[in-house]
Amino acid sequence: MRMDLSWKERMTMFTFNNVEDLEKWVVGSDADIGGYSEAFWGLTPEKTGLFWGNLSTEVPPNSKIKRSGYAGIRSKEMPLTLFHRPRFDTTLYRYLAIRARGDSRQWFLNLQADSLYPTHLWQHRIYFKTPGQWETVMIPFQDFVLTANGFVQARQIELDRAKVKTVGFSVVRQPGEFSLEVDWIAALNTPTTLGDYDVLEKGTYIDEKGVVRRLKPGEKLEDVLGPRLRVFPAKTLPQVAGGKDESGEQAAKQEAVRSSDTKSLSVGEGATDSKEQNR
Repeated sequence: MRMDLSWKERMTMFTFNNVEDLEKWVVGSDADIGGYSEAFWGLTPEKTGLFWGNLSTEVPPNSKIKRSGYAGIRSKEMPLTLFHRPRFDTTLYRYLAIRARGDSRQWFLNLQADSLYPTHLWQHRIYFKTPGQWETVMIPFQDFVLTANGFVQARQIELDRAKVKTVGFSVVRQPGEFSLEVDWIAALNTPTTLGDYDVLEKGTYIDEKGVVRRLKPGEKLEDVLGPRLRVFPAKTLPQVAGGKDESGEQAAKQEAVRSSDTKSLSVGEGATDSKEQNR
């Protein structure tokens, strides 16, 4: 089987256009174990998913519960096929992106992947910059942190990005009403990313100090990078602003890709007020 390693901008994972889309998700809260929180999941007239409710940290009397105040929503695993259980392969994408309208609370974005330990959960905190307004939040997959039963693990295991099975949101120990409206969830690249690799503009390279530099007239990448150079076929990479499309070996040698240690984008970066612009 031949793998498709070509550059792609987007892999849509979830939309919320109808009731059937919402039925692919499950809701949970401390009410499932005797707590007093309330959590609801519904379809809005604008065809988005709305998760709302009221969080209570009150511990029921004569209860075995030691602490309370939790609500969350999680996608169901994709249905089993004749040969396997499908997973989301996000390997060739840099970011997990959501278009959402949240409140002023601290939220968690949660990922589950195939693992020997069923309690493993990869999480990232979300703070909405403009509560009550639509934002597009982009989080690098490599920035998710391994947790188990609510605690960050000292021994971090990398998320298996080829086997992501669920996506979820949760809010914890912040009493009062909460609300999170979600338009879509997707795995994304920008024009200059290919998974954890950076795609550089033609005629530029990154030196040993991590500085982007431009080739001098007549200079070639092989001259400055030598054996460190890794060349991908030009047809697998996006067209980066600043030059016309070229083909063949010459174009291939002008596309350099390096291993990336890019840090998280600020939560809410890329916010937009227009739903149609994000379709």
